[in-house]
Amino acid sequence: MVVGGLAAAGVVGAGIWLKRQVIQQAFLAPEPDSQVPLVLPGRVAVERLYGGGDARTKVPLVLVLHGVGADETQLAPYVLSSRPMRLVFLRGGLASGNGFQWFRARYKDNAAAFITNVSRTASEIVTVLDQIATQRLYTERIVVGYSQGAHVAWWLATSGRVDRVVAMSGALPASFKPPRPSRQVRIEAVHGMRDPVVPYSAGQATARTFQAAGYPVRLTTLRLAGHGLSSMGDALAPALDRALTNNGTGLATGASSLRAR
Repeated sequence: MVVGGLAAAGVVGAGIWLKRQVIQQAFLAPEPDSQVPLVLPGRVAVERLYGGGDARTKVPLVLVLHGVGADETQLAPYVLSSRPMRLVFLRGGLASGNGFQWFRARYKDNAAAFITNVSRTASEIVTVLDQIATQRLYTERIVVGYSQGAHVAWWLATSGRVDRVVAMSGALPASFKPPRPSRQVRIEAVHGMRDPVVPYSAGQATARTFQAAGYPVRLTTLRLAGHGLSSMGDALAPALDRALTNNGTGLATGASSLRAR
């Protein structure tokens, strides 16, 4: 499923909210008959191509993983970009409230059980990436994850099967020791200092652990932000842009201009 680039974000407040609702609804619109459907057995996904083209267009492949209780439309308003890329918004396979999730465990649960859940889900995501690769051309693989999706994104950085990772409001337990990378995998991490779900200290520790293991990591700290997309979401597109342009490497912690709302 492919359409042209999405509209740029509008003014603050109600205008932004309305535009985001329109963008999310646009995901439900039928796709052009000329587009070859992306077939992912047992999965629900929405594909969007920025910059024009079709299934034969070779651009970065960006797989987007939502948070708990959401679906494939959740992050659509926050990855607006004019850069050529193919986005695949994937839906978690487990029901959760009015939405879906990737696994049952939570970050504050038993660390071993949590890692088992994350690694199993990440292995399933690698299979999805391989399925996409048989149907689409791409220049590199990038995984974007928020909250529970970010836990998975962090783990995928160790798989040797992705080139870039963007992880927002996610972390891995201190007991997880990433192996040294077999290839350079750049990580763009974003975390709010007021996060009550996944503590900022956990995200910071994960970033430092990965950097110590040899991964180029940039951690963007949002001093007044919490866990929700109302305070975090506007930092996602810039992080993705940095991943696409290979800029901003280094464990950076400067205060962001974004503010919690």
